[in-house]
Amino acid sequence: MAEIDEKKDKFYLAINHYAEQQRERIEREIAAYQRKELERAEIEVLNECYRMIQKEMNQMRGGIAREMATRETEDRRRLLKRRAEITDEVFRKAAGRLREFSRQDGYAGYLERSARKFAELFGRPGVVIDRRPEDQKHEETIRRALGLECTFRTDASIRLGGLRASHPEFGILADETFDSLLADQRGWFEKNSGLAFA
Repeated sequence: MAEIDEKKDKFYLAINHYAEQQRERIEREIAAYQRKELERAEIEVLNECYRMIQKEMNQMRGGIAREMATRETEDRRRLLKRRAEITDEVFRKAAGRLREFSRQDGYAGYLERSARKFAELFGRPGVVIDRRPEDQKHEETIRRALGLECTFRTDASIRLGGLRASHPEFGILADETFDSLLADQRGWFEKNSGLAFA
């Protein structure tokens, strides 16, 4: 019986040994599986974090871009407003100087030169001269310089001085008013003053 007990003991030992090996193998497989699953989960979490970070960064970039565009638009609006204010101020001062000039002795000479230009342009009687009310006193000087029969009209839209002439037969208008000459300079000034955007 001792031999049977010994065989039984060896059999139990062998079974226990085999069971222990199987248990260790299973534990190793479970550990490997857990490591693999953990690594996969970590990669998934990292990928998800990366996507979230990218999304947040894109939203932040978009927000910054919108804010910059808003600021740039606002700065551009302020700059345009300031440029218009400067331009208006320059032209207000120029208009003031032209008004001053229209009160000086040299103004009559300017009107004479304008009348001579009109005589060359039209070359025949019937010229209609528009002038501001204050320039009625210069009519005789203008008539002599023109050297043609003409008609004078008062035009309240001429505020700074100068003359405008037309001839009913030609349908031509010649404008030597300070108002028109100054208005014509506005485009040149805006282009060449350095106040325009590049």
